[in-house]
Order: sequence, then C-alpha cells, then structure tokens
Amino acid sequence: MLKTERKQLILEELQEHHVVSLEKLVSLLETSESTVRRDLDELEAENKLRRIHGGAELPHSLQQEESIQEKSVKNLQEKKLLAQKAASLIKEQDVIFIDAGTTTAFLIKELSNKDITVVTNSIHHAVQLVEKQIPTVMVGGSVKMTTDASIGGVALNQINQLHFDRAFIGMNGVDENYYTTPDMEEGAIKRAIIDNAKQTYVLVDASKVGQTCFAKVAPLKRAVVITSKGQKMVEALKEKTEVIEV
Repeated sequence: MLKTERKQLILEELQEHHVVSLEKLVSLLETSESTVRRDLDELEAENKLRRIHGGAELPHSLQQEESIQEKSVKNLQEKKLLAQKAASLIKEQDVIFIDAGTTTAFLIKELSNKDITVVTNSIHHAVQLVEKQIPTVMVGGSVKMTTDASIGGVALNQINQLHFDRAFIGMNGVDENYYTTPDMEEGAIKRAIIDNAKQTYVLVDASKVGQTCFAKVAPLKRAVVITSKGQKMVEALKEKTEVIEV
C-alpha cells in the first residue's frame, strides 16, 4: 500500500471514531508499527491529527471541551499515578484547593489519615470528601454542567477571600508558554486559585501537554507541572518551570 493511501485510511478512521489506537492501525494497514508511527508523525506535522499515548486523535478546536463523562474513561492509570504523586506533596494541617476535574478526582481517593482542610469547586468532589470525613469548604456559584465546576462572579469572589497552602488544578492545555482552557470563566477561576495559593500544582496527563486552548490562564512559571515521563515537550517546559515526572 502506498504512503498516500495509508495516510488517507488513517484520516478516514479518525473521522469515523475520533480516536484510533496504534494497534488497530497496524492491523488495518497491514504494515509495521514503525511505518504507522512515521505516518502518524507526518500527519501530525501537517496538523491533521494529534499524537496521543498509544495512538492518535483528531485535533481539538480552541474552544472544544469534552464532558466530564468523556474525560472520566481516558488515561485512567496515568491519572492515578499523577494523583498519587500529588498526594505525597500534601503536609499535615495544610489547607488545600482541589479543582474540579477527572484527574483531581483521583487525588481525593488518595487522601486518608491526613489532618487537612480541603476547598473545592466541585459538587462531586465535595460529596466524596465529606464521605471520607475530611473538613470541606464548598465554593458556590453557577455550575458548569460539562465539567462540574462552580464558575462565575460568586465563585470568583469566594476564592479571592481565601488563602491556600497548596492548590491542585487540572488544565486542558499546557504549551511552551501558558496554561490554557477552552472557557474564559473557568479560566478566571483557575487564575484566582493560582493567585491565592502559596504553591500550585497543575496535574496533566500526556494528552494535554502541547495542547493550546482559547483562554490563557497563567504563564508556566506560576505553577509546578505534574505529568507523565517520556514526553517530547517536557524539556521545553523545564526551561520555564519546575516539572515533576511520574
């Protein structure tokens, strides 16, 4: 099969399923894994797809955002490892902020036998924290249905009245200069969290690194990045901020 034919089949598969695994492409194209990887690299250079761990996905638009249900089934083991590392950074008697999101949800599962207070802008996080009998402060405001995050003026005002020892937040995009998110209101909430925390950690799986979204949240230096090992962009990030690889 010619290279042009292989690349066309890859794009057709992506158009139908949005995400495709390397294993499936090797079977579909009846060729070697190294050949498929080269084809994917070329298509990514042409901005026709985005490489992810174990395959590829269609590029996201600047304002596109998956629902919490869609995010909750992706990169689960990776998110668990990020959360375990984050939990190890929490100290006794800390007041911490845990942002809404599927990666930060794993962090709550790691919290036990710690004398801490948690502030969150997620209804689901708050319920889980209370069930674990962890002192919890729930930020109010309008709830964004797709992400379960409290946003808007009420939430922003409450966050700006508080201080946190540590904040753990998710992010849709981390490029070489900024943390970004598709939604301006949610971006303002994340910015306020960073502004009011002594130290902020941004938990991002490999699919978010190198991604750029519509709303700038903050420059890279404003937080520490916790992400997975073996990514091309990590060295570039390290030139701007501290990166913890797990």
